[in-house]
Amino acid sequence: MEVSNINIVVAFIAGILSFLSPCVLPLVPGYVSLMSGVSIDRLKEGGSQSGARRAVILNSLAFNMGLSVIFVTLGATAGLIGTAITSNPWVRIIGGVIIIAFGLQLIGLLKISTLYKDTRFFSDEKPRGMLGSFTLGIAFAAGWTPCIGPILGGIIGLAATSGGWRSGLLLSAFYSAGLAVPFLLTGLGINRFLAFYGRFRKHLHKVEVVSGLLLIAVGLLVATGYSTWLASSTLSRFLPNPENLIKVKTDAPPTAAAPGDRNSFPRAPEVALQTIDGKSFNISELRGRVVLLNFWATWCGPCRSEIPELNSMHRDLQSRGLSVVGVSTYDGADGVRNFWKDNKQDYTVLLGDRGVESTFEVVGLPTTFILDREGRIRAKIIGEKKRDYFEAVVKPLLDETATAQQR
Repeated sequence: MEVSNINIVVAFIAGILSFLSPCVLPLVPGYVSLMSGVSIDRLKEGGSQSGARRAVILNSLAFNMGLSVIFVTLGATAGLIGTAITSNPWVRIIGGVIIIAFGLQLIGLLKISTLYKDTRFFSDEKPRGMLGSFTLGIAFAAGWTPCIGPILGGIIGLAATSGGWRSGLLLSAFYSAGLAVPFLLTGLGINRFLAFYGRFRKHLHKVEVVSGLLLIAVGLLVATGYSTWLASSTLSRFLPNPENLIKVKTDAPPTAAAPGDRNSFPRAPEVALQTIDGKSFNISELRGRVVLLNFWATWCGPCRSEIPELNSMHRDLQSRGLSVVGVSTYDGADGVRNFWKDNKQDYTVLLGDRGVESTFEVVGLPTTFILDREGRIRAKIIGEKKRDYFEAVVKPLLDETATAQQR
């Protein structure tokens, strides 16, 4: 699944909050001086020292690369492992509780002694060149746990529920950017940083509280299975649908396009899908029927809420030519069968891989596509919706062909 813009923003803000945390911000000038080999007094002299400025830029970039290696590796690994285990609701719940605990730690309501152990390694010898700064960045990322640990832990938890190693890698990369970019800017403007720090230091605890509240919110979304809400109902308010698709808003049902405009809509891509029994299936087999194609997952809270609405539509409208089809790319046949024990789906459920989601440009779950009888995508709907919302698109398409046949 493609990671949402909202999750990316959360990760980037988390990186900035890590930079502003009480155990990072006061030591930033010392680290800038250490990695660049330029004294703080010389940095204060400003841009007249071209050699010093060049050393700061190059060594800061190397430091940030080393910093990112650790975080990106952690994020990608969490995303890879999370893909395999988040279908188990207990794993997701425990992960959410851990993130909430990190938030309570930052606020000060919980004391986790392990997170107060400082494992940074210091040396009197300055790092030599960009390789030395790169190594220093790795050491920084690996050993700086007191404040950065809880925030990073929350982002790693979010990465684990975001859908695959690519999503985890992207989230951790933006977290790294939020932490690393201020380091570079500090080196280029040390006087401005010192002036800023003099004014901002009294607000350091407030940064911890804001960070803690952010983690608690993320933890609650993960534990309840609503982490996809970040990519669905929220995202759909800000991102336009792809070109030639009906524009769908969250506050009002969409309307179907006029019959004469149907040729302007793209056909649904041909993708490899399978039934629960392992038989191959192609959406083109449903040509001649209106198709409601719903991308979902067993661990997705909003997806679960939609199932009764889709069941009722399937029962009432299948005789008029509607086929409701669910597509799961996360759970596997066994995961869906276990889900069916307590959550009956009366309609067809198919299995696919991440390539299917990528081809359809799915940015969050649930995402629903409405196909007309000729296999053209007439609407893309992001987020949980009620029956009347779906019917605002489906019923005109059911009547559209009937009207055409009467002519």
